[in-house]
Amino acid sequence: MKRLKYIIGLLLVATTTASAAPITVKATMDSTTLLIGEQRVIHLDVEQPKIVKLHFPDFKENNILAGGVEVLRTLRKDTTVIKGGNLRIREDLIVTAFDTGRYEIPPFKFETHEPGYSSEYLTERIILDVVTIEEDFSKGTLKGSYGNIYGGFNLKRIFQYISLLLILAGIVLIVIMSIMFFSKKKEQPILSFDTRDRRTPQELALSSLRDIKEEKIWEKGEQKKYYTQITDTLRNYFLERFQISAFEMTSNQIIEELKNDEEARRVEDKINQVFQLSDMVKFAKYEPTKEENEMSIVNAMFIVQQTAQSTNNEQATDNTQGGTVDDGKPFTLS
Repeated sequence: MKRLKYIIGLLLVATTTASAAPITVKATMDSTTLLIGEQRVIHLDVEQPKIVKLHFPDFKENNILAGGVEVLRTLRKDTTVIKGGNLRIREDLIVTAFDTGRYEIPPFKFETHEPGYSSEYLTERIILDVVTIEEDFSKGTLKGSYGNIYGGFNLKRIFQYISLLLILAGIVLIVIMSIMFFSKKKEQPILSFDTRDRRTPQELALSSLRDIKEEKIWEKGEQKKYYTQITDTLRNYFLERFQISAFEMTSNQIIEELKNDEEARRVEDKINQVFQLSDMVKFAKYEPTKEENEMSIVNAMFIVQQTAQSTNNEQATDNTQGGTVDDGKPFTLS
């Protein structure tokens, strides 16, 4: 009788195990390129039935992965219930590296230990490229993703700048005096200083981006110049549109600042793509594909178009309250 109960119990366990959802494990990174000293997150994700007790890899502080990739710390596991009553569990590892090179992070191993049964599950390997900061000592700067680091005090250079400014000021003064002299002789208005470009920030940005798109200087191998033109245009637009000091910020700081704006958050993925790829080209000597080059300019124009609406609405409101619309025509993006 006891033997019969034991056999029935084994059959019930086998049936439950066979009908349960399979266990899946994976390890991913948001970016597989890392600047020396920067931190990245490795996401360990598991989907499993509730009845299974799965053991995650055990990481201690200063754990070393793949020779030069160091685990700084692990974050607390996050568990959610998904369709079918199964569990999705995520654990994040914060890693960094201090030597350049390509590192192959081996698969992470997850294990189950049940009475009379045990198994292990492996993730895919991860290839991580660690790159260095581009050095430019001839100009007294170090270039990296954290902005320019300037060299020491240079008195000779300051004198050169002052001399150049004095020369330019003298030339401007001579031009103004000449205009005033000839204008008085002809009894005409001396000067008209209303030389403002009356286009909106969105029109200016889109016009500049269209010119960049038409030139296609990346086809001539001028990748850095191409991405500098795109990001400088966006920085100027962000300065005017969102009133942030975009030219004084790094790419990461701009992305974080724009998260405070609801409209900018809707195109956050496009902003990330343009600025992160630009940093890789300028600082990590990355060679983008034709598709990446074309996608970057398209995304830049999309960012401007999608965040321009509220500014246009504000201008229309101002015009109905006593202002005028230039040339009597509403602003369009075409």
